[in-house]
Order: sequence, then C-alpha cells, then structure tokens
Amino acid sequence: MYEASDFTKPMYRVSEVADILGVSTKTIRRWDSEGKLCTKRTEGNQRIIMREDLIKYLINKKMYYQPIDTERRDIIYARVSSNDQKKNGDLDRQALFLVENVKDLKAPMILKEVGSGLNDKRKNIQKLIKMVCNNEVRNIYVTYRDRLTRFGFNYLQSLCEAHGTNIIVVKDIGALKSVEDELTEDIMALMASFSGKLYGMRSRNKKISKTEAESNLIKGE
Repeated sequence: MYEASDFTKPMYRVSEVADILGVSTKTIRRWDSEGKLCTKRTEGNQRIIMREDLIKYLINKKMYYQPIDTERRDIIYARVSSNDQKKNGDLDRQALFLVENVKDLKAPMILKEVGSGLNDKRKNIQKLIKMVCNNEVRNIYVTYRDRLTRFGFNYLQSLCEAHGTNIIVVKDIGALKSVEDELTEDIMALMASFSGKLYGMRSRNKKISKTEAESNLIKGE
C-alpha cells in the first residue's frame, strides 16, 4: 500500500513510475495507450505522469491508503480588493454566500481579508498556506479562483493536492461584475508596477552611461 507521503514530487518520469510499481516502462506506455494510467507530454515530447494521476491509478487499484479524516477542517476564504468594497458589505456577502450554499461543512473557519489578488503576502492567504502544509485543511471554498490569487493558481492547487486538500469553487454569478472590476484594477496596477520598474532601470542605465562618459573624459584629459 502507498500513502501521500510516498509521493513528494508534482510529476514523475515513466522510468520512476515503473520502479515504483515494479513493472517495465513498456508496461507503463501500454497502460497509457489503454487509458489505464494517464500520462502527459513535455515540450520535448517525453511522457510524464502527474502526481494526482498516479494516485488516482493507485486508488482505483486499491493500492493507496487514505486515512480517515478526523481533524481536518473546511476553510471559507473571502477576499475583496479595496476597503470601499468591504464598507459596501461585499466581503461579508461573499463569505455568507459560501456558508449558505455549501453543504456538510466540517468545523468551518472563515478567513476574510482586503487586498489585491496580486499580493502574495496577504496575512490570511499565508495563514491558509501554512494550515494546508500542516495537513489541517480538508476543503477550501471560494466564489472564484481569483479570490485566492490572481496569478499562479495552478502552483497553489498543486501544493494543496500534495497535502490532500481540495479547492472548490462555488460560483457567485451575482458578484461577477465586481470580479471583472477588480481584474481591471489589478491589470492597471500591474502595468503601473512594470512601468515604474522599467523607468527605474532606464534611469539607472542613464546614470551608469553618464558616469562612464565622465570617467572616459577624465582619462582622455
């Protein structure tokens, strides 16, 4: 029997899976052709097996140990970008929507915060990540994926899957306009940030060029 701690990598080569299962690489390729074990292709056209696909195969073969969850809890995560949204009640409505529309919540904890989806240093998202890494979280419920993070969602999802945590999106259609407005604000903020960095780089380059020119002039004298 295998368990979650046996698989620490997000993906495996065919040869690695063959060693784990005690079969040949030819068998792994045949299972792929027969649809028994899903593989993906890299840019170099090499087969790889994602961790979740390997575990799914093992579960189907009753070769994977799934401990009974007695301590994990569900997290309701809500986020808005601005204090104005919070004052308008958007943050509370978001959390309430999830509470009212998710059945069978287990020891739920509500995490709410104000901050851009581009900010990966938000206090409660960091708290949530630590809880996931400590195997304390069963499910994370959000109204949209962007509530957790604007970019890098797949990395976060892979981390959660590695610890047996599910991210479940319960879409709130009524909040779609707010989500679109936030996306516009984040894109503008991102453009401003990159423009500032580009301007700073150009300024430094000009100073360096000026210093070099002055140095060459002095040497020439």
